[in-house]
Amino acid sequence: MSAQPTLPEVTAQLWGQVLTAVQVRLETQQAFDTWLKPIVPVTLSPQLVELEVPNPFFIDWIHQYHLSALRSSLREVFGTDPEVRFIAHEPSGPPAVQEPPVPAPRIILPREDRAWLDSRLNPRHTFASFVVGGSNAFAHAGCRAVAERPGEAYNPLFIFAGSGLGKTHLLHAIGHAVRERRPDARVYYVSAERFTNEMIYAIQHAQTLAFRNKYRNVDVLLIDDIQFLAGKESTQEEFFYTFNALRDAHKQVVVTADKAPKDIPMLEERLTSRFNQGLVTDIEHPDLETRMAILRNRIEQDGDGVVLPDDVLLLIADRIRSNVRDLEGCLVRVLALGSLLHQEITLAMAEQVLQHYVNPEPDRMTPERILSAVSDRFGVKIELLCGQRRTQSVALPRQVAMYVMRQLTALSLAEIGRAFGGRDHTTVMYACEKVATLLRTDNLLEEKVNTLISTLASG
Repeated sequence: MSAQPTLPEVTAQLWGQVLTAVQVRLETQQAFDTWLKPIVPVTLSPQLVELEVPNPFFIDWIHQYHLSALRSSLREVFGTDPEVRFIAHEPSGPPAVQEPPVPAPRIILPREDRAWLDSRLNPRHTFASFVVGGSNAFAHAGCRAVAERPGEAYNPLFIFAGSGLGKTHLLHAIGHAVRERRPDARVYYVSAERFTNEMIYAIQHAQTLAFRNKYRNVDVLLIDDIQFLAGKESTQEEFFYTFNALRDAHKQVVVTADKAPKDIPMLEERLTSRFNQGLVTDIEHPDLETRMAILRNRIEQDGDGVVLPDDVLLLIADRIRSNVRDLEGCLVRVLALGSLLHQEITLAMAEQVLQHYVNPEPDRMTPERILSAVSDRFGVKIELLCGQRRTQSVALPRQVAMYVMRQLTALSLAEIGRAFGGRDHTTVMYACEKVATLLRTDNLLEEKVNTLISTLASG
């Protein structure tokens, strides 16, 4: 993208306020720096906001993951809900305007092209585009069953997972599959935050009956991030009665959250009880093979024929382990960088991009923290892990700790050895090689180590 133009003072001031507001709504500084900072405001008004982004990748990514935060920030600054349009910067020609959330650039859409907006389903999030692996196979199977027999199998279905692991994708996929089987089905997707805002608006404008009719007359209700209702007594009460009305009418309810129902603080017991009456399933962090498959799937969708070397894919998949959103975001940025610079994508280029996504946070990922986690997982005291005892009950956890330390830190073999009472680098090398060999044949140990690494990487 070309250098940002000098903005009029008022526009620059307003956009600065928007950026300040949106920054606190994003989960990481990297997400803000990567996707929001490069935006150039073209038009800023209470009615219309036009924003220029470097390329179409940005439009798609912002629609999927950051549009809600951006709209909330615009509402905070302007006090209105302006129409938002994105312009993809095109160096070889005029910019292409895209009106969200349609993925192909266009200005005016015929009514039939906007039909999917009635249910607020993202057209990209289908079962066909969802990569199934060991970490999500059970949740995927449950969603498939619900899509085939809504209102009959697993009602309600409750999916919980950390951020960026695919629960929202599955939610939309259910909606698409139901509508494919029954085009007349009334399917509606809504975030818990939007549900709350709509209820508040309905109360303020004496439209409560219309609000209830809207949500209690659907065939499938897909509600995202239910933890947002925690502590909001009136909204929980309204949702409780909506839930009961749908259940009594044999309509399907699917809910996602970042925690299991029992672990969501300030969620009413009656709601927790209702959720537990159905199927509660989680999505875990994807393994390396699944992460590789996710990257290949994304390239097929958005790569425009680009072929990435396997070593580049392996580097990205190996370094980003706990968040599919960051995994895909890194790939999109690598593809965009190669396209904009007209250069072949190399390991060096991928390493450059990964600096924005992988922050080992050395003050947190310390040898002491890893030792503590291994100690808890294997039930061996830290002083024994660092001591001289060589019994199997101590030696194996010690070797696992060395292996994990090698995987999650930038410490040298000698530095790791010093963390274990001054052992030399050959001891650490042997330990890492032995654990790597055991992981290929010992499924129980593999599960323990993978869980340990995922917990440390995401904690």
